[in-house]
Amino acid sequence: MKFTINYKRELDKSLLYLLEKLPIHIGTSISKFCEENGYPVINEIRMKKNSFIYLIADSKNVKTNILISNEDIEDIVESITDGSLYAHVDTIKEGYISVGNGIRAGICGTAVLENNSILGIKDISSINIRLPQKILNASNFVYSLLHKSNFDASILIYSPPGVGKTSILRDLILKLNDTNKRFSVIDSRDEIITPFLNSISCDTFISYPKGLAIEMATKSMTPEIIICDEISTEKEADAILKASHNGVKFIATTHASSYEELQSKVIFSKLISSGIFNYFVGVSRGYGEKAYKFSLTKHKNEALV
Repeated sequence: MKFTINYKRELDKSLLYLLEKLPIHIGTSISKFCEENGYPVINEIRMKKNSFIYLIADSKNVKTNILISNEDIEDIVESITDGSLYAHVDTIKEGYISVGNGIRAGICGTAVLENNSILGIKDISSINIRLPQKILNASNFVYSLLHKSNFDASILIYSPPGVGKTSILRDLILKLNDTNKRFSVIDSRDEIITPFLNSISCDTFISYPKGLAIEMATKSMTPEIIICDEISTEKEADAILKASHNGVKFIATTHASSYEELQSKVIFSKLISSGIFNYFVGVSRGYGEKAYKFSLTKHKNEALV
């Protein structure tokens, strides 16, 4: 089914893709609500059993008039998995479904456990669909650090969830694509590489486990720079350490609300003390035309700004 909202930004290619993936009555209702209320750009769509759909648009939480039933949740899951839950079992255990085109659906419900490990999720009750954004020049601050170092620096970007780290990476990929640098992108959750990045010339590792992908990229693709999102395990940190000893530079992200919190995380203690990362960039939401605010710390806690 085709939708006819008068969109103005490239982001909306992903939104149109999603609307066509959803059950027809839900996709049509969301399309109509956005058109009637002037929301051409949607960041998130939040759905819960027996509740109204909420949209995150322009950093606002917007309640719609679209009521979701138990059956609707089941139909939505069926639609976004293309009728094959089994094909998504590994990511479902981690609480999300990759929809395609950089779109990720977070899910929650009742965990199926064995020996304190999650085997799956049943009775899914809530779905939060996050749509990728193309924010032009979002990476200017990070890119300037790279450029000043002659692309010979590693940078760790941190912020709380949902601030926009992945959007910064997407814009940085576009900028690096215009250089002569060899770089690989580790897109383990299939949400970095979106339709507006389809023409990039870098090497992409999609849906690989991060640690394994970093090792494979280093051995097989000889990148000068590796870009990866959401470093969160000791295995991933060890892979970065190993690759860095081979001369590879990293642009990576992780969750932390401050540099002090980042330091307190065990998995980053070796990375910080080793000096692998030259710069640590904290990101928070800006206001007006400034989408982001940045704080910068150099290795060994020497504040630069």
